[in-house]
Amino acid sequence: EQGAVIDQAPTPFTAAQQQQIQTQIETWESFLNQPDMKSQLVARYLYEHLFLAHLYFSDIGVQPTPFFQLVRSYRNAPEPIEVVATVRPNDDPGRPIYYRLRPITDTLVHKTHIIYGLNDQRMQRYRALFLQQDWQVDSLPGYDYQHASNPFLAFAAIPARARYQFMLDSAEYFTRTFIRGPVCRGQIATDVIRDQFWVMFEDPAQEQYVSNEDHRRKATPLLGLPGEKSHILDLGSEWLKYQNKRNRYRDLRTRQYHRAFNQGLSLNNIWDGDGHNNNAFLTVFRHHNSASVERGWWGRNPKTLWLMDYPLFERTYYELVVNFNVFGSVSHQAQTRLYFDLIRNGGETNFLQLLPPQQRKAIYHDWYAGSGKIKTAIAYHTLDTLTPTAIPFQPDAPVQDQLIALVQDRFGHLLPADPINRCRQHCEQNPLTRLASAPAAQLPGIGFLPDVTVLRVDQEDGDFKFYSLIRDRAHSNVAFMFAEEDRYQPDEDSVTVLDFPISSYPNFMFRVPQAELEDFVKTLIMISTEQERGKLVDRWGVRRTDADFWNNFHSGTRFLNQHRPLESGIFDLNRYVGW
Repeated sequence: EQGAVIDQAPTPFTAAQQQQIQTQIETWESFLNQPDMKSQLVARYLYEHLFLAHLYFSDIGVQPTPFFQLVRSYRNAPEPIEVVATVRPNDDPGRPIYYRLRPITDTLVHKTHIIYGLNDQRMQRYRALFLQQDWQVDSLPGYDYQHASNPFLAFAAIPARARYQFMLDSAEYFTRTFIRGPVCRGQIATDVIRDQFWVMFEDPAQEQYVSNEDHRRKATPLLGLPGEKSHILDLGSEWLKYQNKRNRYRDLRTRQYHRAFNQGLSLNNIWDGDGHNNNAFLTVFRHHNSASVERGWWGRNPKTLWLMDYPLFERTYYELVVNFNVFGSVSHQAQTRLYFDLIRNGGETNFLQLLPPQQRKAIYHDWYAGSGKIKTAIAYHTLDTLTPTAIPFQPDAPVQDQLIALVQDRFGHLLPADPINRCRQHCEQNPLTRLASAPAAQLPGIGFLPDVTVLRVDQEDGDFKFYSLIRDRAHSNVAFMFAEEDRYQPDEDSVTVLDFPISSYPNFMFRVPQAELEDFVKTLIMISTEQERGKLVDRWGVRRTDADFWNNFHSGTRFLNQHRPLESGIFDLNRYVGW
């Protein structure tokens, strides 16, 4: 009687709607189960990239939207699905399989509800990228260690440009699979990333693994991923082997980019979303033991940015999603976590190549301050401080902020405005801009917020606005698995305010009438004791014991139902604090 009321009773579809859905299922299953080897290889590539998705048919408009999971089955349609039950999607099925669409009938929860749309336009895109190009398959790859640990080898027959463009088209989805997916759980898993950073991608026409066949041939053997050999006695040798391979690849990459861009990288090296795709720019947030990703650049200018290329993007996906075993040994988990540290470092140093070479080392050492300098000396590749940049910089302003401004100016049509966190004018109109305006050293109340606070602001007309207050914790570096508290810099913590839900695990909620919002913000930012926080919670907080708790807590889901219905799911209460 005291539990949450979940109003997700299944709605029966009409006969006409059922026929629409069945037609879509048959169309896609037919596409994915063509008998020629070229189609079989593409289907396997698509399956390994979409197995975690909640798929929906965006062409038919059936409500409520039915979702499906792409599975491997030992039986083809019209027989019932017989799921191939393996730990990983690239484990050997043992006998011939078919790709089937299985309805998702469970309650949709926000954490696992990672959506991907299927429609006629998407199918035509797949045909253009993969099937209408001139390439051949001599033999299909196996499921052995060699192929499972190196997707670049397994799918070498598929043009690299097609593979990269496929991922770029839906960059938020792929990033979400490893930022919000099963791998991203717990402090040790998440302390490999900063609490807020921005991501962009290399243009596929310029990206050298994609566009240079000789470089691709040399690089592919070095791009294997650890974790397949997971006995505890394998940990040391496996880690050293793959760390050395990665660093050899990075040195190879540095030489190739120096040859290809001897005048340096420019803004032309940044993917422009083909002029319209806002997947080109992403923001990632860490919430201590979970994480989130959103299209666009949100929050204040971050300390670090990533420039992802195809090898980084594909390796991240395979290491953290396809090859990750949630039931794996300590050795497997450690190898996975340690390799993602190298991936993060690669994205950061790619970004540094856009900056003046004489300033890269100082910025790099600021990102890896304190104990991080040890890691840069013994674990990472040599930073490129020789290749110039083709971007003009002014001498009297921080180069990182200059580059961010240049990117925002050039690609502004793909970047949503963020007037709360980067307010330019009329800032007094929204009191929440004050909360995002300075670090904890100036706004002590930040230190009394949990990782994710949700704020419901009730309007006079009976509607409400919904905000996420994200506490971005600062660290001298994020180069180690343990002793995070020794690298924590609480005075530099800040808050990002978003006008939509983002985290699957809200830690606390406030409900504030619009007329009291300014008073709420003034009170919050000046809190300096637990007693003062208690008074704030007494006045505006929504405790677990609140008589109207469930109605308040599900405000986020109702907001998504109204504004982002496809993404809507139930939020998880188990990390809600007991103030």
